[in-house]
Amino acid sequence: MRLTVLGASGTYPRPGGATNGFLVREGATTLVMELGNGCLSNLLREVDLEAVDAIVVTHMHVDHFGDLYPLFYALRFHPHEPWGRRLLLPRGGLELMGRILGEDSRQYLPRVFAPEVLKENGEYRVGEMSLRAYPTRHPVEGYALRLEGEGWSMAYSSDSSPCPGVEEAARGVDLFICEATLPASYEKEASHGHMTSRQAGETAARAGAKRLMLTHIWPTFDVVDIAREAGEAYGGEVVPAREGMTVSLGGGRHVQA
Repeated sequence: MRLTVLGASGTYPRPGGATNGFLVREGATTLVMELGNGCLSNLLREVDLEAVDAIVVTHMHVDHFGDLYPLFYALRFHPHEPWGRRLLLPRGGLELMGRILGEDSRQYLPRVFAPEVLKENGEYRVGEMSLRAYPTRHPVEGYALRLEGEGWSMAYSSDSSPCPGVEEAARGVDLFICEATLPASYEKEASHGHMTSRQAGETAARAGAKRLMLTHIWPTFDVVDIAREAGEAYGGEVVPAREGMTVSLGGGRHVQA
């Protein structure tokens, strides 16, 4: 499996960066996991739109789905009409997206995208990968994800305070992508539905994750400091996500800038 980071910032992007987004490729299968602000241009550096088999959005906050709008228009007006792209998202997600669209565009949403509802403990098959959703602790309905393929496993926390669902999703995985929105000293501020650096490290350690990648770090804070604090709590390898980074799992594992 090959993972490419499309966006790594929390809430708003760093200069030249993007918010949450990951491209997962396993054999002939291509999955986009989150598509936040700025991610589509990075996605198009990697694959053609017609190659995308499915998109999964873990919760309906704009820094996780904002670039579904330009993707929608790119697909709608594509000369080959590659419509019916599979879109997994929480209940009511497509209706929420349609609220800011004109009536004409709104009618095309369920034609361009083929929506499926993410739900607690839901299991989904995306080509050669299996995906399972676990409930998070966040102000809106959201899900951590566990992905598995031939000889590899990966988890993604989505946005969440520490909770059983996130920890279970990450149990024993080869790679755990975890939000670390705030420094360790901001634990009180994080309690509304996010993690500090230390909490991310502690969650990874309790879950027995073999490797930790940090994402959703607010641009206000220094990535190096966040990674150091997470590493002190985790004890294993910690890698801050950055746009364009690739990670391979299964067979020979490597990280490439």
